[in-house]
Amino acid sequence: MSSLRTAPAWRAAATFLLLALAGCAGSGERASAPATGAPLSISNATSGQLTKYLALVRATRPGAFAVSADGRNSFFTWCDDTTCKASNYSIPALNGCRSLAGQDCVVLYFRNQPRFAFSRTVDSEPGRHGSEQQERLDFGF
Repeated sequence: MSSLRTAPAWRAAATFLLLALAGCAGSGERASAPATGAPLSISNATSGQLTKYLALVRATRPGAFAVSADGRNSFFTWCDDTTCKASNYSIPALNGCRSLAGQDCVVLYFRNQPRFAFSRTVDSEPGRHGSEQQERLDFGF
């Protein structure tokens, strides 16, 4: 009888582990959703930065957009070519966001693809924002 009560807990733990590993496997960075599991809410100023970022990246132009847990701070990095010296765009975006926000951040967009659901909210505090263009890789031809 006790094995029947622990089976659902074991399945839930295994499912959680599988989903966590699947979420991190695709891009190489440590991806995490908002702590509450609810969609992240970003400020108007962060939404404006996201619009700038999306205008710079495309399917062939890499980049990453990171946002703080409270949605008020952001940092993005991008390449204005198909290849740049950066091998991972999420790490500089996360590090830049963390240094501006003073708190944990998550990757909201990788290239032009959203990583998880979010909403936009009206607020009075603009937060801090930054960006960095990665250096093009020069093949010397």
